[in-house]
Amino acid sequence: MPKQVLLVRGGALSSNTGIGGAHHNLATSLAEGEISGWSTSQVCEYPLRRRMNPLSRLYKRWFSHPRKVEKKTRGEHGLTLLHITDQEQAHLIPENCSLPVVVTVHDLFHLCPQQIQIGDEIIDVGEQKPGWFRRKDLQKLRDGLSRADLLVCDSQATLSACKQHFPEIKSVCVPLGLRIQSFTPVAQDSVDVLTPARDFTKKCHLLIVGSHAPRKRLEFLCKVLGELEEEVKNSIQIHHVGNEKCPFGGPSASAHARAHKVLNWTSHGGDVSSEALMHMRFASEALLFPSASEGFGYPPLEAMASGTPVLCSNLPSHNELMPDDTCLRADDKEAWKEAILSVHSNWKNRTKNDTEHSWPKPRSGLIEFATRFDQSRFCARMAEVYDSL
Repeated sequence: MPKQVLLVRGGALSSNTGIGGAHHNLATSLAEGEISGWSTSQVCEYPLRRRMNPLSRLYKRWFSHPRKVEKKTRGEHGLTLLHITDQEQAHLIPENCSLPVVVTVHDLFHLCPQQIQIGDEIIDVGEQKPGWFRRKDLQKLRDGLSRADLLVCDSQATLSACKQHFPEIKSVCVPLGLRIQSFTPVAQDSVDVLTPARDFTKKCHLLIVGSHAPRKRLEFLCKVLGELEEEVKNSIQIHHVGNEKCPFGGPSASAHARAHKVLNWTSHGGDVSSEALMHMRFASEALLFPSASEGFGYPPLEAMASGTPVLCSNLPSHNELMPDDTCLRADDKEAWKEAILSVHSNWKNRTKNDTEHSWPKPRSGLIEFATRFDQSRFCARMAEVYDSL
């Protein structure tokens, strides 16, 4: 009989988000018996409502949901372990909890914000001056993490941060997994291609996936693209999948693109379906990922799993996912331009006889490399982690 894990989070984030996807993968693996000796029959969460007023949201987060979690861990419950699936919900750990508690820590960007200098840029990683309510919330999260028995970190970079800021709590590194088989490339003429990829015209299509937080460095990317020769720039089409608004009130991603005369820039927002995004990967020449800091970095791994090349900055923790000697210096604009020009040149040679857009051939070497992060390996490691408690 497998031991029971109570999975806990706050609002039910979509599986299309990084944190939501990581939770979904773990919950599915436990429910389907993929983590040897362990299972789950319940997830303690609540639906996210767009129109929930701030006071109701705060009451749910600070009071009613923590009481619900505490109630589930009292008395005869048949549970062996409590697992909080991301650090932003660590306040949900009951005081004097009767169960061992594991917390997945994706990053400490907001709990321990910092500024990183890259070349002549100073990048904010995390909110530098949160308001009163958020400061109170962050203190609750820190107190919660201090009640955990084990912190499970997505990357070595996050593990180092946890050892620095929470040295009294045991911590280990377990890289997230990906169901690699679900990214298997398909032929362009074998599927009903979904929009936006269905509407791609003959251009060198480059993909960006992620938000427009300052650490994502989309302004840097716009500067690089803006310095390309006009002929090249006009034959490149940028597709941004993710919220284009700056979370801290700065210019939008498309505003940066216009400011640097990158006019072939399309913001698709964050509501692109998983299947439509998959078709965009298959249809694009490369993923651009200039980020200054990531907790894990799903987009580069997902791109490689689909056979799509990645131009990636050599910074943690996404550089932990990349093949050796393939990352680009984060501050080297010339290196980024050369890499983009190389992708463009390959596209130009590949499509010289085409009149319509044709998908590039998937890179089998990248797909093979991505199997290092297959969900099966994550499951085996999580079984070891659970057993250790």
